[in-house]
Amino acid sequence: MDINKIRNETPGAKYVCHFNNAGAALPAHDTVQAITNFINKEARTGGYRMQFSNEALLQGFYQNAAKLINASPEEIAFVHDATTAQNKILYSLPWKRGDVVVTTEQEYSNGYLSLLHLKKTRGIKIRVVPGIYTMEEFESYLDENVKLISVAHIPTSSGQISPVEEIGKLANKYSILFLLDSCQSVGQLPLDVQKIGCHFATATGRKYLRGPRGTGFLYVNKSTWDLLSPDRIEAWFANWESKTKYSFDKSAKMFEGFEKPYALLAGLSTAMDYQNQLGIENTWQRIQSLSSSLRKKLDGLKKVRVVDPPTPLSGIVTFVKKGITSESMGQQLLSQNINISGTARFSALLDLKRRKLQEACRASVHYYNTEEEIEKLIKAVDAAK
Repeated sequence: MDINKIRNETPGAKYVCHFNNAGAALPAHDTVQAITNFINKEARTGGYRMQFSNEALLQGFYQNAAKLINASPEEIAFVHDATTAQNKILYSLPWKRGDVVVTTEQEYSNGYLSLLHLKKTRGIKIRVVPGIYTMEEFESYLDENVKLISVAHIPTSSGQISPVEEIGKLANKYSILFLLDSCQSVGQLPLDVQKIGCHFATATGRKYLRGPRGTGFLYVNKSTWDLLSPDRIEAWFANWESKTKYSFDKSAKMFEGFEKPYALLAGLSTAMDYQNQLGIENTWQRIQSLSSSLRKKLDGLKKVRVVDPPTPLSGIVTFVKKGITSESMGQQLLSQNINISGTARFSALLDLKRRKLQEACRASVHYYNTEEEIEKLIKAVDAAK
């Protein structure tokens, strides 16, 4: 990859050292241009006219998302965020009291809270696989009562990568549905839903895809379409057949509505096309190299401790510095135009509690970052008081 070219195509790279890609990455110029061009034309011609005269552009969204994860376009639905996508699946499944969901301590707060709400309202049970587990330990939580496995590919609270292909094999072995939270992984590392064997995957646009906020997509394997019953319905993707009869559209679009932010959808489509052209294997290799470099340099600082688990790791790097809160660290770095984030117990209660952490600083690299930016971050962390 030509990193100088990529950085020239990233307007924000001129103004900030951005290490909050697990929160919201910097968009490329073409992505911004796609959004502004669409909405400017919409303002001149009218929203409906702009929508219906740009069908090919908008259909490109489904094709680009499908290509990115090795799915079919009809298995993709547009959503506003990954939490919405996850809830669309959770509340469309035919739960019976006593059905079990297996998850892990790495589950994101919104996902786990949704499971708790289902426990309260539908009478499901939750089994949590603790710690850094082996596949034998994970399998011990599975039986005929388990209806769904729900796992985060990469949690918000560390750089850990879950063994999702092995989990997919177990899901297939026990004929269990598999919901993958790929919020932090899509656009960061190679993600093939066929190899993983998941039935559902949720994604957001703003993170490693470098798309606009308020966008995302939901993957729904076609083998599950007859099983699902969305809790909300619109005529746009449903069939009103008579006074007493209706049916859902047989595609992932049963989870969509007519009203969408079409300009943002065009922007996310452009962002995914940009990623597909670069090649996920290429960008993932660079992310791994940069994050490895960052961990090594942080480990060399006094009073600083990298707190990522000792497992296959991603571009998310979590660390603590003695005597400094993550909020204070973030503010001190912000004054030097360096963006990082923090992870707190409200977002990952089980994971941080197990790791005996109240919070941690989170620096997440992307392929457009450089070693020079890492050096600037290291100096700033070292000097922070």
